[in-house]
Amino acid sequence: MMACRVCQAKLEKPVYEASAPALTSMMTFVDSPTVVYVCDACGHAQSCDLPDVDSFYDTDYRISLQSEDHDQIVGTSAEGDPIFRTDHQAALGLRLLDIPQGARVLDYGAAKATTLRKMVQARPDLHPHVFDVSHDYASAWQGWVRDEDQAIYEVPAAWHGRFNIIISHFVIEHVRDPIAFLKTLRDLLAPGGRILVSMPDVAANPGDMTVADHLNHFSVSSLKYSFALAGFTVEVIDTTAFPGAFFAVAVRNDVLEAPNVEPAEVLAGATKAQDICRFWERATRTIDEAAKRLNGCRAVIYGAGFYGSWINSRIVADIAPTAFLDLNPNLQGSMHFDRPVLVPADIDERTDVVFVGLNPLKARAIIAGQPALNKPGLDLVWIDG
Repeated sequence: MMACRVCQAKLEKPVYEASAPALTSMMTFVDSPTVVYVCDACGHAQSCDLPDVDSFYDTDYRISLQSEDHDQIVGTSAEGDPIFRTDHQAALGLRLLDIPQGARVLDYGAAKATTLRKMVQARPDLHPHVFDVSHDYASAWQGWVRDEDQAIYEVPAAWHGRFNIIISHFVIEHVRDPIAFLKTLRDLLAPGGRILVSMPDVAANPGDMTVADHLNHFSVSSLKYSFALAGFTVEVIDTTAFPGAFFAVAVRNDVLEAPNVEPAEVLAGATKAQDICRFWERATRTIDEAAKRLNGCRAVIYGAGFYGSWINSRIVADIAPTAFLDLNPNLQGSMHFDRPVLVPADIDERTDVVFVGLNPLKARAIIAGQPALNKPGLDLVWIDG
């Protein structure tokens, strides 16, 4: 890997390396090392390609197909109720985009297209279209997207210049060439059309840096570079509305503009990425040492998502967790790595230690709200020590 995926600047040696296997966003393992580079010219961080990446997305990447209503929790309301990802994405799309009446809207990399479906339910005047690189989701589109407005593997030539709005949620982090990806979206837009692109914000969710199928880890500066190089004018980069993610709105620009990015912004993005890589080196040592120190203890892991899965992969040689704990009702009652996923309040009273597999920026506040995990004698192990 010799060049930055965004600005094509020459890359020096990796900032972070970990031996195979690597954990994917689907909580599966691939026989590939984790290698992260950081670009000092635009502030972008990137990982190496997956082996056989096209096959992975066609047959292995099956997002939210566990059940018809499967969804992911992205936060909790003031009342303590879970906030589900597609509900939040739909509401943000309707708020951030100036969507004209009767707009033709494309969900690019749609998966089940649940977000678009909820937008259409709120705005029945919208004309939905969907595209994905897998047949796995086609059944979810039936009954509300016309057959001629569905595409798999290849976008129809007739769609070029068709759309008023394109949404693409958590796709661009997976692609080998983010500039070519954005140029494709631009070509599908009508003049004056807008895109809403979401992606992980690694600064707000450090776990993203080690996700095997996330090849791109954007900073604000590298995101600005990407839009400019692809022929867009940025209108909004929202870093607060969706926990741990960027939501960016840009309008098609028929004249290429030079990236308008301050050197201090580039430096901040690159420095943050390097800091996160150093955090993961420390986290690995922390969990490995804790597993050896607590060998023989009765343990559970809080969190059946990426962080909890990563912890499980690090400790199983020394400790056999009896269960995962998770607040997501769609996960409770299921099995994860052959262990039950339980409501946190149902933790076995004989448990000695809880490995906290949550975003370290939020973990302590979440655990503080769980009385069953704040009992004397229960040891808590945190990723950040």
